[in-house]
Amino acid sequence: MEKQKVNTSRHRRLLVLWVILAVVMATAITATSVSILSSQIKQNREQTVTGAAKMAAKAINADLVNSWLKNGKDADYEQSFYMLKDILENTPHLKYLYVYQIREDGCHVVFDTDPEEPGSLGDLQEFDESFSKYIPTLLEGGEMDIIESNDSFGWLMTRYEPIFDSNGKCVAYAGADISMDEITQSTTRLVSIIIIIAVVFLAACIIIGLKMTIDHHKADELERLREQQQRDKQLIREIIESFAKVIDMKDSYTQGHSFRVAQYTEMLARELGYDEETVEEYHNIALMHDIGKISIPDQVLNKPGKLTDEEFDIIKSHTVRGYDVLNSISLMPELVVGAEFHHERPDGKGYPNGLHKGEIPRVAQIIAVADTFDAMYSDRPYRKRMNYEKAVSIIRDAAGTQLTSDVVDAFMRLDEKGMLRAEDDNGGGSTEDISNIHKKQEE
Repeated sequence: MEKQKVNTSRHRRLLVLWVILAVVMATAITATSVSILSSQIKQNREQTVTGAAKMAAKAINADLVNSWLKNGKDADYEQSFYMLKDILENTPHLKYLYVYQIREDGCHVVFDTDPEEPGSLGDLQEFDESFSKYIPTLLEGGEMDIIESNDSFGWLMTRYEPIFDSNGKCVAYAGADISMDEITQSTTRLVSIIIIIAVVFLAACIIIGLKMTIDHHKADELERLREQQQRDKQLIREIIESFAKVIDMKDSYTQGHSFRVAQYTEMLARELGYDEETVEEYHNIALMHDIGKISIPDQVLNKPGKLTDEEFDIIKSHTVRGYDVLNSISLMPELVVGAEFHHERPDGKGYPNGLHKGEIPRVAQIIAVADTFDAMYSDRPYRKRMNYEKAVSIIRDAAGTQLTSDVVDAFMRLDEKGMLRAEDDNGGGSTEDISNIHKKQEE
């Protein structure tokens, strides 16, 4: 009885320690993710407002600015105005776009695209008191850093770009504004997702800790212990599947992608001769391969059509972000492998580390084939899935370069057995050549 009391006390202390460690880990992951997300969102908006101001400056014929202010509008003025309107309407998150000539008495309106209360050509806007420290630089035609202000126009992030005439004289400034309230709202939405994931993770750790404590109490009952271990494995799988659902909910274009990739990975692992324990481990790793996408901005992750190079670099960062999220989970250290390495290629042209052939972990080689196939052979809101034979031929042609050869061989054997074609596939589907499916819509 005394020994049992000692063991019970020890188990309770271990459980308390486990819970404390779980809380610390969840807090650290949340704080790190929030910091990364906040910085990424702000950097994205700074790039947006800078790009808009620069495009507006280039759209204006600087040699005509003084003529417009003196003589009024002409055809060139109207054409420039509509170009500025196009920039405003086609730049995400941009709130205001305008061109002012800065003088001692204030800002003289050249263009104002505000849809609600636009200023007219030649109108005088007096300097706001909070703006006084920037006036000398503006009067000299100097370069301006991004400004954050909170005045009568609202809480704004602003970029001023000087407009120089053919003589090199600054005749006006192109100004672009983004609402800081919108940045705060975007950050809050993403932080909410991270907090939900952190809470799920913390709850999972507490549940696993409780289960482990119970298992220790029943160590003398071998059969019951085995049954408990089996339930724990199922619990872990259910927790991982919950995480996978959160990941797929984040990306509106790839609903169910994580589960399909896990299914294909499981099939390939069995075809390659792995035992059931390894097959299950690979299945769980595949479920979490895209967890890094939770920190990708929505406007990039859910953008329809082809991504810009900058946006593609942000998408590619989900492998490193996935590593950062999973690296601290010591209970299941194997999860990080799939998240970090599933976009490596045998020819060394993959990312994030440019690994070659045998340097790539085996499970990542298998996930890469599964991921590539599902990227092509699944419906999206903006396109139907690729023709099955076409998708299979692309997988076959990628052997040895983008994909590992013996894994592709296993994939072809599954194709010969009829195990990969969807039940509702009666032929058809797109046969369009896709030079880089991940750049078309990163998976």
